[in-house]
Amino acid sequence: MIRAIIVEDERPSADKMEKLLKDTEIVEIKGKFTNPVLALEFIKKVKIDAAFLDIEMPELDGFQLSNHLQNLQSWASVVFVTAYNEYAVEAFRVNALDYLMKPVDKDRLQETLHRIIQEKDIQIVSSQAQVSCFGRFKVSIGSSEVKFRTCKAAELLACLIDCRGREVGRNEIIDRLWPEYDGDRAVAHFNTTLHYVRKALLRNGVEAPIEYLRGSYRLDATAINCDAYKFMSLASASESINGLTISQYEETAALYTGDYFGDNEYGWAERNRMLFREKYIQLLIKMADYYKIAEEYSKIIELLKIGLAHEPLHSMMNYKLLEALLSVKDTIAAAKYYDIYKRGLKKEFSLQPDASFRKLMK
Repeated sequence: MIRAIIVEDERPSADKMEKLLKDTEIVEIKGKFTNPVLALEFIKKVKIDAAFLDIEMPELDGFQLSNHLQNLQSWASVVFVTAYNEYAVEAFRVNALDYLMKPVDKDRLQETLHRIIQEKDIQIVSSQAQVSCFGRFKVSIGSSEVKFRTCKAAELLACLIDCRGREVGRNEIIDRLWPEYDGDRAVAHFNTTLHYVRKALLRNGVEAPIEYLRGSYRLDATAINCDAYKFMSLASASESINGLTISQYEETAALYTGDYFGDNEYGWAERNRMLFREKYIQLLIKMADYYKIAEEYSKIIELLKIGLAHEPLHSMMNYKLLEALLSVKDTIAAAKYYDIYKRGLKKEFSLQPDASFRKLMK
């Protein structure tokens, strides 16, 4: 962590800076002062890595405090934070590491923090990247979502995540993401986009877990917390459903909030998109069978309604839903869902429900 102090004579500005720094999750605020004299007394006793100083302050301005700090803790970085750009030249003359204009931009602040990390060789134990692949692809660090410079940068990271730790050649990646380009132009697009991925993660305090090995690229799957990885691991487990394991099955099903990269329409993900959907449906069916034995029909109905939102014409899910509705004597809802299924089959495939449905709905 970066050990830092904030010196700002206006309390609201000091509080805002404190929040910005805390939100990065790589800064420990050792002290926050509206009185620069008190700040000076503090740095005589407590070691810090960086000081975020206002310039125009009574009794002791930011430049004077910076000089004292350099005499007391020469290794500490000074960052001036001010609303006035006319001080910029003077700030760098006194060897400030950086100069931030109010209101402070989050991305600009991240660049400053990483300069501090690099120059002081500070070891950061960063938050693990939280990756959501179901529905909209999203990467979060702590409470902040990572913003990528381009859509292709996000897609490149998604592509590497899709490979699940497998080494993948540059040409394979290019074929997935830039099939319209050839040769040097395609390579240039790849190199630039990879740079954007690394920069976006680094800006959020995470070293991009992308390794280059023997001409191929590989994402360290253990360096991220990914909903799709967790889903596949749990859904592939051989444990049977019982009173002890049902909560694990419920947790797994809850991870599936939408199709795999479903909101992004990545063509290269279609095969795995279908695989995840089928895994999800089979999971729901197994859970429905367990709840049927336990006579918990309301849970069956709730589960299968969610499942049918993803696969409306799935024969077995429709059958089990109708069966559960009839078990609780909700014949009106059963007739409604049967009609929806019947009309859907006719419209999409020119088919009628099979004999088992007709027998059930007699």
